[in-house]
Amino acid sequence: MALQSIAETWLRTFALAASTGDVPAIVQTFLPDGFLRDLLVFTWDVHSLEGHDKMTAHLRTTLAGAQLSNFKIETRPGLCAEPSTKGGVGASFTFEMPRRYGRGYVRLLQGQPSNEWKAMAVYLAVDDLKGHEELGPEPGVYGGHTLAWEEVFAARRARIEQDPYVIVLGAGQNGLNAAARLKQWNIPTLVLEKNARIGDQWRGRYPTLSLHSIRNWSHLAYHPFPEKWPEYAPREKMGAWLEQYADTQDIVVWTRSKLLPGARYDSASGRWTVTVDRAGTLVQLHPAHVVCAVGSTGPPRMPLIPDRARFAGEVMHSSAYPGGAAYTGKHVVVVGACQSASDICQDLAFRGASVTMVQRSSTCVVTIKTAADDERACFPDGVPTDLCDLKFHSLPMGLRRRLSEEDADLNWERERELHAKLRKGGLKLNMGRNGSGHVFLIYERLGGYWWDLGLSDYIGSGRVKVKQGVEIKQYVPDGVMCTDNTFLRADAVILATGWQDPREGLKDVFGANVLDKTKTPWGLDDEDEISGCCRPTGHPGLWYALGDLATSRFYSKLLALQIKAIQVGMSAPAGIQARL
Repeated sequence: MALQSIAETWLRTFALAASTGDVPAIVQTFLPDGFLRDLLVFTWDVHSLEGHDKMTAHLRTTLAGAQLSNFKIETRPGLCAEPSTKGGVGASFTFEMPRRYGRGYVRLLQGQPSNEWKAMAVYLAVDDLKGHEELGPEPGVYGGHTLAWEEVFAARRARIEQDPYVIVLGAGQNGLNAAARLKQWNIPTLVLEKNARIGDQWRGRYPTLSLHSIRNWSHLAYHPFPEKWPEYAPREKMGAWLEQYADTQDIVVWTRSKLLPGARYDSASGRWTVTVDRAGTLVQLHPAHVVCAVGSTGPPRMPLIPDRARFAGEVMHSSAYPGGAAYTGKHVVVVGACQSASDICQDLAFRGASVTMVQRSSTCVVTIKTAADDERACFPDGVPTDLCDLKFHSLPMGLRRRLSEEDADLNWERERELHAKLRKGGLKLNMGRNGSGHVFLIYERLGGYWWDLGLSDYIGSGRVKVKQGVEIKQYVPDGVMCTDNTFLRADAVILATGWQDPREGLKDVFGANVLDKTKTPWGLDDEDEISGCCRPTGHPGLWYALGDLATSRFYSKLLALQIKAIQVGMSAPAGIQARL
């Protein structure tokens, strides 16, 4: 049977069960260990359900009310049925709800013993809102060709600045992606950036910083990088790109601006009262929503090591590292063994410092080629980013992990040469939980791994030494003592020891009593969904937008759809039971 026919046959059965609200029938279209990924369709939230029992519990009270209808299999190139996971069939389809448009993707396998095609995974997502659709491009001619663009944008900016419906904190990739999406759903949005210029959060990091994700993975919403853009964008270019992105997407940004402590939410009006310090001028505003896009990490985590005053050298967190040129000929101890520590150790060694990496536990290390090949397989050249996003996110994280665990031996084998050099230097290695690889460590903890760009050669040759399985016990005048009572000479100690919860840096503004009740912004919940990213946090009108560039691009659309739905009355404010 042709692939398209297989997909069409399955979709007819699925659509009939969905449109009639028949939960047992719809569940039977899945393999027993299959997955249903629901993005804003049944609960205005994000869920992944594994297995028939969890699907049944999720759909029992939501399927009939969702009123899914008008299912259509896609026939367009790139969306029609195609070979898919584990020798199965994958296909995209569309559907409707009374006030929403939906998009889906199914991965089918032949079940045993009947050889009937059933779903290994089904992805259902809200794609747009009826009567409140994404705006799309403007004509570019205004007032019958009587108004200049400067006049039009100045008037829009003034309206937004006077009464923003949304305030976004931070003009990094997360804040700008969110603002661009919100603008496309005609939501007045003001972005606050504490730095003097958009992109300064990149310009202020260590000189050799670059993206470690490939160009195709890292596009911003609506605005891909040029074809000849570097595969791994350096920090200065990323700063400049963010700055021009805000301009070309017509995003209203206040620089040198931040929220002051004392933000208050009024549940009766559904509005915040916030005070903004705008370059020294205090401005009071009343947004309905505040999106916290101040980064995926909070304040630096600085371990309290005794006797700092005795140490004659420098101590700094990795976020303050100025580059290796100042440390030529010096002894430097870098505490930590993940991506920042790797970059810093390599830079220091190249600049002629004597470097010791203190690795406290174990690290997942893969070559940059491994990471790039994995990303390229999902985001190949010549394929629209939206289509790549659909297929990538249609595979639930739990299923992706299961498939990767099945390939655990292969995951280890392809790093065999790299790992031999690292083990020679004394590094302790892991391959993520159950051998599933580095990708899941990103979503679980934003750490615990590094992508190797050459540090392994320095470690294998002994130019970077590894002190494994210890902590720093105390400072001494000319170095540090470790918990095994060994001494490391140091002129500088760089603490690549990670960051605190992003909420810690926001408690002064919103209060611990508010933030402690919200979901953890990052990390995976018990359904293997990102806990608090662009989904209800538990407090109405308060959102977290964070993650790497690909996560930010995709999830920012979900955020905009939820906020627009609240604005036009399709759902209740986040944290309150939503209406379908």
